[in-house]
Amino acid sequence: MKGLRRMATLLVLSIILLLPAISEGQYGHRCEVIPKDPYIEFGSNIKIKFKKTCNQTISDSHGKIYWTINNKSIDESLYETNTSFAAVTIYNLSLPKAIVQCHSHLTQQVLGGTIIQTYWKPRNISCVTYISQQDFTCHWEHKIKPTSKITYTVYRKWERGQDVWESDHCSSGSMSCTFNKRLPMLAKLNYITVRAESTVWETISDTLELDPWDTVKIDPPKNVRVVPLPAHLRVEWERPGGTEFLDQVIHCQVKYAKHVMDTSMNTVAMTASVTSVEVEPCTNHTVSVHCALDKAPWSEWSRQVTVLSSLNVSTVQLDLWRKMAAPDNTGTRTVHLMWKSISPACKAIDGYRLTYMADEKHIPDRHLDTVVDKASITVDQRAYRVTLAAYRGDTTFSEQSIYVPAVGQSLPQVRGAQASAHNGDIQVSWAVPPLYPVHGYIIDWTTDGDTYTWLQSQDTHITLTGLQPFKLYNITVTPLYDDKTGLEKVIQICSTRRAPGNISSTDVHVKDKSAQVNWTAVPQSQCSGVVDNYTVFYKTETQPELNVTVNSWKRGVTLEPLQPDTRYSVHVMASAVTGATNSSVIHFTTSRYGRTFIIMSCVFGGFGVIIVLVTGLFCVIQWKRFKGKMVPNPGLSSLEFWSSQDCHKIQPFNNPSELETFCEMIYPCEVNTITDDIMGSTSTEDEDIQDMAKETVCDQTERLSSGFDSRTFCDSQPREESSNLGLAPTCLPLLAQQDGEINLLESTTSEDSSSEPADLQASESCPVNPYRLQTPGECPVRLGGGEATSGATEESRSLLDTQQHSRTVPLTSYVTLDMFEHRGKESKRT
Repeated sequence: MKGLRRMATLLVLSIILLLPAISEGQYGHRCEVIPKDPYIEFGSNIKIKFKKTCNQTISDSHGKIYWTINNKSIDESLYETNTSFAAVTIYNLSLPKAIVQCHSHLTQQVLGGTIIQTYWKPRNISCVTYISQQDFTCHWEHKIKPTSKITYTVYRKWERGQDVWESDHCSSGSMSCTFNKRLPMLAKLNYITVRAESTVWETISDTLELDPWDTVKIDPPKNVRVVPLPAHLRVEWERPGGTEFLDQVIHCQVKYAKHVMDTSMNTVAMTASVTSVEVEPCTNHTVSVHCALDKAPWSEWSRQVTVLSSLNVSTVQLDLWRKMAAPDNTGTRTVHLMWKSISPACKAIDGYRLTYMADEKHIPDRHLDTVVDKASITVDQRAYRVTLAAYRGDTTFSEQSIYVPAVGQSLPQVRGAQASAHNGDIQVSWAVPPLYPVHGYIIDWTTDGDTYTWLQSQDTHITLTGLQPFKLYNITVTPLYDDKTGLEKVIQICSTRRAPGNISSTDVHVKDKSAQVNWTAVPQSQCSGVVDNYTVFYKTETQPELNVTVNSWKRGVTLEPLQPDTRYSVHVMASAVTGATNSSVIHFTTSRYGRTFIIMSCVFGGFGVIIVLVTGLFCVIQWKRFKGKMVPNPGLSSLEFWSSQDCHKIQPFNNPSELETFCEMIYPCEVNTITDDIMGSTSTEDEDIQDMAKETVCDQTERLSSGFDSRTFCDSQPREESSNLGLAPTCLPLLAQQDGEINLLESTTSEDSSSEPADLQASESCPVNPYRLQTPGECPVRLGGGEATSGATEESRSLLDTQQHSRTVPLTSYVTLDMFEHRGKESKRT
């Protein structure tokens, strides 16, 4: 154990000793970088050195190493190398952060590197002296990282006397610093320096030489007054600071509306005033003033003063215009007057006076309030002159008149008036009326017929701007000549046109491989484009979109071929020159099977149902016939004698299903018609009868047809064995036996059944059936609970006598093998 421990210890020591050698051989020595991750001033120079001993691959040759800054190669002319170090000099570094690395040409290995970060000096230093607050504050700019924590110190120094200096400083964590209650000497120059210091670097700004008078910020002017003048404002204020700066020229600025006016106050002036340029009358104006010493910062703005500018009513043009409605049957018409009113806020007038006359006949004046800028009057078919005047008391300040022509009066009208719209503006042009000296035109326009805008022009064209988009404008051009007006010319045009209206209704009729898409026509509305065509877009969830384009007069399109049992989305787009409008998206799913397939399936399915019903009905009818067929009781057969013991074993039945095991032993056979001579034969020899039976038993068996296995008798037993049975049970004529005689009988037909004796048909003890009854003494079988049959032989003979000359028909006889059991045993014994 000790040996193993000693070997493990030696192995660990060997690995520890070899690691430095392996590391040095593969990666080289850790290079010493000078300086390591320095901070330098933005735009300065720096030299980065790597000691030569850090890696043996660095040699005196420049080609075996190269330098990069932010992964970009540095020009080799900036390299420097000697026996002790390799270096590179970077000039004017203007990056916030730079990664400088040295690489080996041989292995492309990074031998070492450093991160250089730059900082800015504080710059743009400015200081303000607040006389009233006794504060001196300096501000500066400094580009640094937002997370950097910097401490600033502002040093202020001034010369107190010859070679005697005083200084002061303040500290701050932001880019401003205030010397509280320590104003600078205004007569002496001040020197300002800002020092910025962080945990890893520090820098000092350039020194600012400052005249303290240039830093003084005076208080804003006081007692500012504004006096409204006709179309002007006069602003007055007092000298800022009172008598403190009488020897200084103070510059001021007056601000009102959107204007700024400059003025100055002389060295001894205690007040100042200025008159504004022309201002809009009857308008509230806000005025303020601020001032400054020469080269000093501006003071704050004074308190704002608001005043209403006055109005020179005599210079106001009311700009009266009218619109005439069509006359009625009597020639009476309504004239709508409109004018550009004077603002009621001015309180310059008391109201308006409206007068109008026809043929020098004066109509009583109407007085209108100052807030009114429109009125309507009713006149007859004559021509009228309407005058509107603004008044105050008994003084009329402004008035203007307009001419209303008579009904049917012949007046000039402009020619070739036309309009076009472009970028929301409307250009209107017209031609001069012939033969009349026109001195101007009135152009008015409206969108609702109630609110009008109008102007007067000397040209034969005009551009209307500031219009509402997608509005239909009624534009009227009226010529003016002398003191009258001509006839109007009306033009209708939209300022801009929008895309067609929405498609309100869309429906789809779906088939398996096609779909009929129908839509309603886009209604034509004001300023909407005329539809050029319709495009139907349709697609599945996985396939690209397809489309079909049709003319504008079509209202439907058939999409084909489509995929059966597939979901589609469809929408209709109405296109015009002005744009396009899309309907809502409709989803539909095509049918799995087509209409033809469904109809044929229904037809064949109907035929199939009918065939099934007919077949079932036929089977039911046949089954009922089969069940209704009466099966006679073999116990009453006259072909063989039954012992009393055997006859009591047999129960009467009419339906084969009631006694399946017994019925399987019954064999029906058609009996050939026997002539009257045979029927009349009275031979008593059993041999003749047996010979006749032997000849017919197997031949007739082949023609048996019944629900029972009738071929079993002949197929399973040889003819010799069947001859030993005596009378064949399936092919013999019916026999009647009495007193040892066997007579050949013939069944009566259904036609002669009615001629049978009434007592035979009504017999309850032994009802009539296809078999001839045995004598009551031989086989006393009860049927249906009745008494034993009696007198059957006599009845049989009477039937034979009655029917022996009638024509016989084939009948079916039913026998069982058990009928011959007793007879066979007797014949064997004999």
